[in-house]
Amino acid sequence: MDSKRAALKVGLFVLGGFIVLLGLLFFLSGSMLHPGKPYETYFRESVQGLDVGTAVKFRGVTIGKVTDVGLVMAEYPAKTESEKHQRVYQQVVVRFQLNPRKMGEMGNIKDAVAHGLRVQIAPQGITGLSYMDLSFVNAAQYPAQTIPWTPNSTVIPSVPSTLTQVQDAAEQVLSALSNVDLPKIAGQISSLTAALNDEITTGDAHQAVANVKILLATLNTQVQQADIPGTSAAVRNLAGGPQTMKILAQLNQTTAQLVKISAALPTLVASSQATITQANETTADLQAQLLPMLQDMRATTANLRALSASLQRNPGQVLMAPPPPETKP
Repeated sequence: MDSKRAALKVGLFVLGGFIVLLGLLFFLSGSMLHPGKPYETYFRESVQGLDVGTAVKFRGVTIGKVTDVGLVMAEYPAKTESEKHQRVYQQVVVRFQLNPRKMGEMGNIKDAVAHGLRVQIAPQGITGLSYMDLSFVNAAQYPAQTIPWTPNSTVIPSVPSTLTQVQDAAEQVLSALSNVDLPKIAGQISSLTAALNDEITTGDAHQAVANVKILLATLNTQVQQADIPGTSAAVRNLAGGPQTMKILAQLNQTTAQLVKISAALPTLVASSQATITQANETTADLQAQLLPMLQDMRATTANLRALSASLQRNPGQVLMAPPPPETKP
């Protein structure tokens, strides 16, 4: 009986210690005191290296951890048979929590997603393990996908990993190369090479090269016959000869005379202006003196015209004087 009681006490003690240990672990990890807000994301690529407890980082700082990894078709079953074959149901769903103490004031997560907040799988060294990296990318280049189900948590869209992007680019290049007609291109290159060879050996290019060679030989002959050193010496002698110095001296004298003439020009212009002014005044005086004379000449001419007309009418007036004018009493 005592042994049963002792065993019961030992069992209760072990169970209590186990519960206390679990509570201590939860307390130290902060999971119970500071529970993180749940989020989820979807990947179309392999999530090899991710598991429950995998770190979630933002620019290298651990801010959370993965809580669950599963398949979309199991978490959100398709309603119809045709929907099962859609690519959206062939993805992997990853749920994770973010530590609010590490994130600080997060604000509206939807606004952050609209500005390009995305999740990406990043390799962790050469160990084969990976972690989830939060970062901001071009939202227009990586838009959030539309899902036909109601998610259990807030969704942060994902972007392909760097390795996946490289693989996709390589596949596109290989696909483009597979559509290239390599035999046709090889034939065109061979024809182009043959045409270039013909041009270089016998065609217009060969003739142009020959003409260039002839031109260079002619130029070389002309240069040798031109006696450039002698011509240069003659030019130097001419530049420093007595005739050149005499011409330069005459140019200096002419320049000095031009300077003197330029200095005298203002006085000459002023004198000319005074002469023109005086001539204008003299012309005005002559016009004033000639005007009465012209008027008298005009009157005399009019009288002569009247006299001539009177004589034509009565020539006897030359011999017979006209009667004297009557005088009034």
